[in-house]
Amino acid sequence: MLKKIIKKKKEKEEKKEEEEEKIEKELEEEIKKEEKEEAKPRVDSDLTTKIMERINEIENRLPRIDVSIDNLKRELDDIKSRLQKMDDTLKDVMVLYEVVSSQINPFVSSSGIVDVGELKRKVDDLEKDLKLIINIDLDKIIDEILYGEVM
Repeated sequence: MLKKIIKKKKEKEEKKEEEEEKIEKELEEEIKKEEKEEAKPRVDSDLTTKIMERINEIENRLPRIDVSIDNLKRELDDIKSRLQKMDDTLKDVMVLYEVVSSQINPFVSSSGIVDVGELKRKVDDLEKDLKLIINIDLDKIIDEILYGEVM
């Protein structure tokens, strides 16, 4: 009988130890959960701080960006006016060329029909003359006019 009592006592103690271990594990899990929850606000706070710093940085850069945009607009207007002056000069040169070559019409051959090869040669000659007279690259001007309008 004494053995049975000792055995029951041991079983009770083992059950008690098992319950204590379960309670310990549950407490440890709750503590871990609480620590995780406490860590989250810190992360959120850090994230909020970083976002606020970034917003302040962007706000500080905005005036400089506005100034840069204004400068670019002025430069663009200057380029447009220079291009317009070049266009006007080219028109003046073309008028002058027409006056000088009024005795011979470069676009009509002796038969009265337009010769494409001769027309191309005359345009090439005109381009060379323009380069010599006023140092203008006709291809560059045409490209700037065509592509400038696309932009």
